Amino acid sequence: MGHLTQKDERRIIKLIEEWSELKLTWPLLVEACKEKLGISRARQSLMKLPAVDLAMKNRKAALKAPKEKPGWVNDIHEANERIEKLTVTNQKLMGALRDMHARFLIWQVNADMHGVTQSMLEQPVSQLRKRT
Repeated sequence: MGHLTQKDERRIIKLIEEWSELKLTWPLLVEACKEKLGISRARQSLMKLPAVDLAMKNRKAALKAPKEKPGWVNDIHEANERIEKLTVTNQKLMGALRDMHARFLIWQVNADMHGVTQSMLEQPVSQLRKRT
């Protein structure tokens, strides 16, 4: 049987995160690990793994949560209008990101040409104000 490897732990967590049945219990998880992953462990040993325990709690909460998410709309026309607005906003943000990236590249080259180091650039503003 041996110890569980980190890979085994990740596989168990993935199994939990992809759990599609309405009910999730430790005995059901133990059985699924045996059948789908070939990992035979008691629920107590699975519960002792903090990441597995957390994944289990999160998935159980998600399964119990209402299926319709807050902010969702029932009217398809209203949903399409909202999608259109979000698409426009997203395009504006992507343009701003491209502009900032171009500006950053210019600043990076200028800093390098003038001998400004990364540590100089990362000094907190309060230290910069004391010097002036």
